[in-house]
Parts: sequence; structure tokens; C-alpha cells
Amino acid sequence: MLTEAEPTERDENRLSAAIESIEEQPRLDHDPAVMILRVRDLQADARRLGRPDLHHRAQLIMADMRGRQGDLAAAGRIVHDVHAWAVERRHAHLLALSHWHLASLFAQLGDATSQLQHAVGAMESVNAMPAPSVMLRLRCTMALADAYGDSGDFASARERYAESERLAVEVDDIRAHTTILNNLAYTEHQAGDLTAATRAADRMLTLAHRHEVRLDDSTLDTVAKVWLAAGRHTEAIDLIRHTRIDRTGPDEDANSVASCLVTLAEAYRLVGELDQAHMALQRCRVLCTERGLAGVELEVLREYAQLLATQRRFEEAFLAHQDFHAAAMRLHSGQRDARARVLQAVYEIDEARQARRRAQEMAMRDSLTGLYNRRFVEAELPVLLHRAAEKNTALSLAVLDLDFFKRINDTCSHGAGDRVLQKVADLISARAQILDGAFGARLGGEEFLFVMPGIDGAEAVAQMSRLRQAIREHDWRPVTGSLPVTTSIGVTSTRHGHGTATDLLHQADLFLYQSKANGRDRITSADDQPADPSR
Repeated sequence: MLTEAEPTERDENRLSAAIESIEEQPRLDHDPAVMILRVRDLQADARRLGRPDLHHRAQLIMADMRGRQGDLAAAGRIVHDVHAWAVERRHAHLLALSHWHLASLFAQLGDATSQLQHAVGAMESVNAMPAPSVMLRLRCTMALADAYGDSGDFASARERYAESERLAVEVDDIRAHTTILNNLAYTEHQAGDLTAATRAADRMLTLAHRHEVRLDDSTLDTVAKVWLAAGRHTEAIDLIRHTRIDRTGPDEDANSVASCLVTLAEAYRLVGELDQAHMALQRCRVLCTERGLAGVELEVLREYAQLLATQRRFEEAFLAHQDFHAAAMRLHSGQRDARARVLQAVYEIDEARQARRRAQEMAMRDSLTGLYNRRFVEAELPVLLHRAAEKNTALSLAVLDLDFFKRINDTCSHGAGDRVLQKVADLISARAQILDGAFGARLGGEEFLFVMPGIDGAEAVAQMSRLRQAIREHDWRPVTGSLPVTTSIGVTSTRHGHGTATDLLHQADLFLYQSKANGRDRITSADDQPADPSR
């Protein structure tokens, strides 16, 4: 810390230089626990000197360390507060830094739109500074390139990566240069340009070898994935063998090691060494269990299903694929909840929270009918199934499809078809209001879903019989003329042994097809009979 003597300009310059030195070092060079103690000293010096701007820059370093410790909520709150201070005072340097940190935060949360918004803000703020450091410009340019890539604007991403490379050469920062090429390779792979992706990956390896830079496992995994996509399977295997996949101590990046193992398994599968592929997946599965790596474990399930299919064990492959989809729904639901918790910690103002809820609600609704959409179903249904299992209660669902709907569109116009869909949605909503916790959703086209928590198969069929009758008996003549509007329905329930969302939806679809095959305008359930008292 600075001495207790009267603060001088030299003290301020020394403190500013100390903070800038930390800011411009690679983030992974810092031990978070040690750096947090260092930052507290810097903050005390900033307060003594009466320099809130330097205090806030130290706060951003603190946020970075909190994020690396896994506390994204605390990190987000710090960055949000610093950003609000910078916005109020139009402090270009702090705006560039806070925008950059927010872009990184939203990238981790999977919000590409907000990520791009803040990456652009960081770049605009750098351009507003009279003399930004080359490293700050490099950092913000890289963030903008990554954001363009994550949002699917690959042409703009390439331009920014090229600019980042020029800046990295200017400051002679080899590690930054290899990071740029790694991210470029990943982006070109996402864009589907395997030639460009391979070229970027090979350039990175050459640069690292020439300057004796050790690449981390995550970077080598990116190269291996690019090579696999380009058909360079044996080279990918040789590359991953040189990673630390056999060393998974507490100081290792377990997530990268596990991801390398999945890539290795895929490479072995593609060259026909299926026993080796099984061994790599088994090692990865153990590591995922020990370290709680849910995201990588999902990739293990996907690759395992592919491996079983390669061995022509199709029934086992189908079951493994179902396990993959169920795990994906659980993971996405957990990630959605985690993102919500982080954002709630970042934005505590009531108006912001309400606006976010409205935006989330709109994203979960079908724009034509106002019913929930498939995204909502994928997120909500696994949660409801979990609750039903915990409470040992039933959950039933029905898939509904309007009969001969194309005929209505072709004969009466698509506008008439839209009005039919809207009215059917109203009838579905009216039925849902009668049942506690029930809801309807539009899956797409003329296909709807009706979910009934706490209701068993027999009662679900009775409820759907009433809905089918309401649709059939509604006066459609003002909209469709002489054409009737009817629906075929398939109903299933957890009581019939279907415990996953995938199983339920698949079984309901099968029953729906039986309803259509048996003459339409009817219901088929697990009892394999029309089950409609009115017919």
C-alpha cells in the first residue's frame, strides 16, 4: 500500500500504473484468491487518494476474480455498478472496461444479443478516448470479433479478427495472437468453412511452436475438433494424446480435459477403433461424475449413442439418444434458472426486473395464438415431470392436430386458417383455465399440446373429449363456410410408464397418428381404443 504521507501526483501515477499492469496481463495468469487481496489494497489506496475512477477500475479486476471463482452473480453486480457510475459521468475509459466485462459476462450466460451490444459499446468507448492503450484496443476488438461470431455475423467477425491480429503483432503479444487464431478457428468451424478453420488452427500451432508457447488443453481441443471435421482423424488423435488427459488433479482444468476425452472418443470412433472410443468415454464419464461437469457429460451421452449406432446396436443407441435428450432438457432448465439468478443479482431495480420478465414471457409465447411455444414446453415439461415424480402424482398430456387443415388454407385463404388457429387456441386456453396447472402450447403449424399436471389417463381423455367436442361444435361457418373444423388427439400419461418428456411426446404422437389412421376427429389413448363416450 501507499504510505500515509500527503498524496502526490506521483502516488496517483504509480497506482494507475499498477492497476493498468494487472488489467493488461492475461487473465489466467492471476491466482484469484491472491489477486482479491491485492485488489483490496489498491482500492484502499484509491480511496485515500480520492480517485474513484481508479477505485472502480480495481473493482472490475475484483469482478473478474469473482467470476473466475464461479460467483457470476457477484461479478455481474460489481460490473453493473461500475458501468452505471461510468455512464453517469461519461467516463470513456471506464465505459470501455465495463462494457468489455459485461460482454464477457453475457457471453458466459449465452446471451449473444447483449454480448454484442456491450462489445460494440466497448469499441465505441475506446474510439472516444484520446489515447487508449494498444492492449485495451486489442482486448475490445477481440471481444467484438467473438460477439459477432457468437451472433452468427461471420463476415464482421473475420474483419475484427484480422484487425485484432494486426494489433497483436504491433504489441508483439504472442499469447494474444494465438488466442485470436484459436477463436477465429472456432468461428470458422461454426460458420462451416472448414478450409478457413483448418488454416487458422494450423497457423496457431505454427506460431506457438515457433515461439515455444504452450497451448492449453481447451485450445488443443478446438484444433482437434476442426481437424475431425476436416477428416484429419489420425492427426486429431495424435494431438490430443499430447494433452493432459491422464492428469486430472485439483489444479487441472477438468472441463477441458473432459472435453478432450470426448473429442478423442469421437476420433477413435471415426477411425474404427471402437474399444479405444469406449475407454475414452468411460474415463470421461468418471471425471464428469467426480467434478460435476454436466455440460461435458451431455456430450458423453451424445457420443455414446453415436458409438452404439456405429456398432449396429440400434436399440441401445435409441435408448442412449433418449437419455441424451432428457439430460439436455435438465441441463437447459438448470442453465436457464442459473442465468435468471445471475441477472436478478445484476439488475435489482423493479422496473428492469419486470421488463426482463415481460421479455422472457414474450419469448415463450407463440406470436399468432398467444399460447406457449415449443421453447417453453422444452423448458417447463421436464420440471413438471420432476415434480410429479417427487410427489408421486400423475401428469398427462395430449397432442392435437387439426384435421385437413391444408384444405382450409387452400380453399378459404391463409388468413382464414390463422383465424381458425386463434379460435382453437382460445378453446384450448378456456379448457386449461378449468384445470389447476394445465396449459396449452402451439408446437407448430396446426399442431397443439395440452399438458395436465395431477391428472391421470382416464380423466385426461375425458377432458380432451370435451375439448374435441367444443372444437367440432363451434360455429365455423363465418370463417370456413361449409368446411368443418375437427381435431385428432393422442393422449398419454406418466401412469402408463412414460417418465421423460421425450417418451411422453413420442407416445402421444403415436396415438395421434392412430387417431388419424382410424378416421380422424377422435381420441386414442394408452388403452388403445377411441375412448370417446359420445361416439
